Parts: sequence; structure tokens; C-alpha cells
Amino acid sequence: MHKPNNILEHDVKAELDWDPLLDADQIVVKADAGVVTLSGAVPTYYDWALASDDALSVGGVTYVDNEIMVGLVGEAVADADVAVACGDALDADKLVPKGAVSVQVVDGWVTLSGTVRRHFQRQAAKRAVSKVDWVRGVTDYIVLSGDPIPSDVAARINDALARNALIDDSLIEVTSSGHTIYLDGTTSSWASRAEAEDTAWEAPGVTDVVEPAIELLA
Repeated sequence: MHKPNNILEHDVKAELDWDPLLDADQIVVKADAGVVTLSGAVPTYYDWALASDDALSVGGVTYVDNEIMVGLVGEAVADADVAVACGDALDADKLVPKGAVSVQVVDGWVTLSGTVRRHFQRQAAKRAVSKVDWVRGVTDYIVLSGDPIPSDVAARINDALARNALIDDSLIEVTSSGHTIYLDGTTSSWASRAEAEDTAWEAPGVTDVVEPAIELLA
């Protein structure tokens, strides 16, 4: 879906403004043939990631270059204090197993490590620390322990994709090898592509999802 640059800029900015979880007042949007560049400033890494997700959900966007600056203006906090705040955020999150995830902070950049059973627990850990003030970015080294995986996991994922209204116009083939799921085919938007990947991650026992061959329909 091709859109003129000015219309795409308007649509992306409108989507950012529409999100009640995001303060988009200081975000600037530029578009060039489907490529959207975001600049400006937001207070947390969570806002930075949310802006990318919102922009990618807009029809006509083929790529997002997120150049938004992260951080609270005029404030500086020691890495040790940021690490403590991140640890508290992990402990407060009901989806993150207690003591399973470790935190290191260098210059405001958080590195997560440890082992959890499911992908949603890993995602919850990253989301929890990304909302902490003074976090400039997150590197995720959390690994999955790998529960037993059903022999018909590919068929189960295919059925889940077929049920999903966001991706029912997509053509995706699912195959598996061990605990790894492979997605191949086409989708109508970045949002449906992300939804397909999320659906695959929801299957029990999955430790990796590979989707290099999924293309966007022209």
C-alpha cells in the first residue's frame, strides 16, 4: 500500500498521538517512500519501543528508523541505583519468576540474563525494566529452558494463525525443527507479520522463531 509522504507522516503522527500509553508531543515524524524516521525525545526506553511499534502498525510503512533520544532531561542517576530500580520492577512483575533474571547496568544501558521457561516471561522481564526511568536501552540475553514440544506443533500454530483476524489474509507456512519454528510466506502489513511471530511464540516448548522469508505484500 503506497502512500504519499505527507499522508504517511500524518497517519503515523496520528497513530502516535492516539496511543494513550505514549506521550508523543516531542516526537517528529518524517516519511520517504514508506521509510519512516522518528526523532525527538521520550522519557523511557519503553516509550521508544512503543513509538516504533505504533509506527509499524500503520499501513504503508515498510521500515522504521527510530532515532528518538531516551532519557529524563537534566537528571543523572548512578547505574547502581538504576539496577536496584530494575530489580524492584522485575520482582513486582507477576509474570517474571522470582530470582530468574539478573540485571547489569552500564551508562544507563540494561543487560538482562538468566533462564525462564516461556517467551512471554522473557518479554515481561524486558518490558518491566524498559519502563524504569533512566534506562536508555535493553539487551536481552535471557535464555529459554525449553519445555517439551508437541510433535504437531506446526499444525497447532497453523490453526492459531487461521483463527487470527489480523492475519487471515496472509499466506504463511509453518514448519518446525526441534524447538525452532520457521515461518515463510507473505503478510499484508508489519502488524500482521508481528502477530504471526507472536502466535508462534505462544506454542509450548518453542525456544526460537525464525521468519527471514516473510515478505510484505506490495
